[in-house]
Amino acid sequence: MTNKQMIDGVLVVDKPRGVTSFDVVRQVRRLFGQKKVGHAGTLDPSVAGVLVVALGKATKLIDELQTRPKRYIGEITLGFATETEDLDGAVIARKTIDTPIATTTIDAAIKVLNGAIKQIPPMYSAVKVNGRRLYDYARAGAIVMRPERDAMIYDFHRTSDVNFENNVQKFNFEATVSKGTYIRTLASDTGKALDIPATMTSLTRTMGSGFTLIQAHDLTEVEKLAPDDLLQIIVPIKDILTWPTHILSDDEWFAVKNGQKIAHWEPSTNFKQLYYNDKLKAVYQYDNSEQVWRSRYVFDNQ
Repeated sequence: MTNKQMIDGVLVVDKPRGVTSFDVVRQVRRLFGQKKVGHAGTLDPSVAGVLVVALGKATKLIDELQTRPKRYIGEITLGFATETEDLDGAVIARKTIDTPIATTTIDAAIKVLNGAIKQIPPMYSAVKVNGRRLYDYARAGAIVMRPERDAMIYDFHRTSDVNFENNVQKFNFEATVSKGTYIRTLASDTGKALDIPATMTSLTRTMGSGFTLIQAHDLTEVEKLAPDDLLQIIVPIKDILTWPTHILSDDEWFAVKNGQKIAHWEPSTNFKQLYYNDKLKAVYQYDNSEQVWRSRYVFDNQ
């Protein structure tokens, strides 16, 4: 790739454990020879799976990509809790399980956590309180009030038998959730519903922003591809969007390329993809307050 050849689209990466999401972004920047690269939805270093990386003009869509549901598989262990709610932190609570908790009881606790819920984010997280990240407070040993956050749990269920060994219980789960949901906290809250400390002991993202692991690429394999083959694995912007499309007339295209508002289209709660000469030019959004359509994303005004 050359710096003159700007790539616009999405690369779906299968992030391995042990690297940060920014490590992946840095590697993609080097592979494609361009700086305009970002990702939709951070994965902790200990979490593997789907990381959607946007290149070029597709970085404008990161906010939209992050609103789409995510799906995870993992393991929850009952019997101990950590300061980070996963295996990265120190153990802060233990409770020996002498008599196994009934599977039906565990399933009932999981069921309660489906639907619209409130979560208190973990101290070791990037959520800001008074302009400072929670993990900065945690590392300094400070205690702060953490605001409750809304989360939508579309589906959270157990996917394996419950294993009882060495006075702890373990089981696998799958969870499909909204933006901003902490799976670590979902595991911890499962334990709280059972009155037992709990920890998320494994996690893999199997779907993010509408893309699945089947569509994801191993970066070690991507690095071996020739430049033309690299282009073939990029998902173009037009294939990312799902909103209704509109073919622009010459007059409409003049208005759109100049960022003008449009009043004669029917109101809609959907965004509208705008095409001219078979090319995606922009996305418009209806403004209820002014009762006009206005520019939301611009991809090409030539």
